Amino acid sequence: MRYPNTRYGHLGELEFWMQGDSVRRIAKRLKRSEKTVQNWLTGRTKIPWWVPEILRLQHYEYQDRLRQMGFTPLKTKLAIATADVLTFPKPTSPVSASITLSNPDTEFTQTSAR
Repeated sequence: MRYPNTRYGHLGELEFWMQGDSVRRIAKRLKRSEKTVQNWLTGRTKIPWWVPEILRLQHYEYQDRLRQMGFTPLKTKLAIATADVLTFPKPTSPVSASITLSNPDTEFTQTSAR
């Protein structure tokens, strides 16, 4: 769509800026009821455009306050590994199949010897 409707917020954006907070805490931050926030998350009602924007601005204000007080930002972790021992599959050879020329006049067949 060339001109999307900007009156409503995007669910993925709301979930991103919630950053794992509970519905209760987000409702308190937005000064809305828990039921309203739950309805936004389940898709029963549309998300107002200002909801992800407010959460985004609150996040940036918080980061700016920490920077002004001299705190260094925490390093973000990309994933949490829960296994004691991680096993990864062994990589296969990049060329594992034999290559045969399609010209029937030649008897040449090349196989990978890596």
